[in-house]
Amino acid sequence: MAACKPVTFQNITRERFQAIRARIRAQADTAVMGDTGVASGNGFTATWTYSDPNQTLSIQCTDKPWFVSEALVADKIRALVTTL
Repeated sequence: MAACKPVTFQNITRERFQAIRARIRAQADTAVMGDTGVASGNGFTATWTYSDPNQTLSIQCTDKPWFVSEALVADKIRALVTTL
């Protein structure tokens, strides 16, 4: 298993971050608690850091199955965040 590069987003308001958290909970059945943390499920582990003053969100997959490409993980993260 291998880590991926972080994916960072700008202009993420507190309200948008709350919506992203709700979407993750609904789609991945994983609770995203707090502005920073770690969550695992289905062979994946991800970390996130949200900065309200800077309005940035960084998500990094730190562990994944070997057969899942880093590009696919990054695409899924981008789709999750940018469609809100």
